[in-house]
Amino acid sequence: MQVQTYDDPHAWYARAEPFLLLREARHNLMLGLSHTLRQTPGVYEGFFLAVVEDAAGEVVGAVLRTLPYNAILSHFTDTNAISLVAQTLYDRFGVLPGVSGAPTEAEPFVATWQALTGAGATVAMPEMIYALEQVIPPAPVPGGLRPATEADKPLMARWHYNFMVDATPWAGPDYERSQRWAENAIASSVRRVFFWEVDGQPVSMVGATGPTPNGIRIGPVYTPPEVRGRGYASAMTAGLSQLLLDEGRRFCFLYTDANNPTSNKIYRAIGYEYVCDSVVMHFNPPTP
Repeated sequence: MQVQTYDDPHAWYARAEPFLLLREARHNLMLGLSHTLRQTPGVYEGFFLAVVEDAAGEVVGAVLRTLPYNAILSHFTDTNAISLVAQTLYDRFGVLPGVSGAPTEAEPFVATWQALTGAGATVAMPEMIYALEQVIPPAPVPGGLRPATEADKPLMARWHYNFMVDATPWAGPDYERSQRWAENAIASSVRRVFFWEVDGQPVSMVGATGPTPNGIRIGPVYTPPEVRGRGYASAMTAGLSQLLLDEGRRFCFLYTDANNPTSNKIYRAIGYEYVCDSVVMHFNPPTP
């Protein structure tokens, strides 16, 4: 087996796409990020793209990293190839903040990475990937969905930062990064943000980004603590999912915290179906 790295996102996508589309829902994050790299490469500080080929030249797995974030692993049809990926990433970067993927891929990667570096590893978040093809309308709640506008950027940045604090504290929430997210979201032709508004006041926020050939990823989904439990997130996510399906998407995808029974129950209730487990692993510096 051998690892083939790519400096051109278009060339990597042409090689990896047939393999990734065999499990489109599972690979929605990689497919969506690769779309961004092909269309607006300047969004990230840099990237790493590779596929692993067996002796017959068949793709057995892929890896994608947008700097400064985690390496993301695809499904691997031969998990023995994962050690080659870890070695290649070690040779390129020396250190990584973490790795994301299904446990069947993430766990052997972590074992190899620890052997190479001596780094500690912790589970930052156990996740579930869901896909939706048909919306189940939730119980009606007051309000309605509206797209974000230029005037919403300060609120978008604030709520995005609050979401990151709540959902991914291990990632080091950064308010300036959230401001850039809001700027990019308003300027982007791909990323879209919507609010659920009641009596002229935004009460919840949802985004959609990362288009795949047949779908698109929902997220983030954020409701301030003082107005949670009123059905706004359910109504908003269902409304946006239906809008995206009506526009021609076959699927909507989303990630959930596997340890949050409330969010998992909400998404299942509006039509999202479980696809697979995923995990975000965080690497700690080696112990002296």
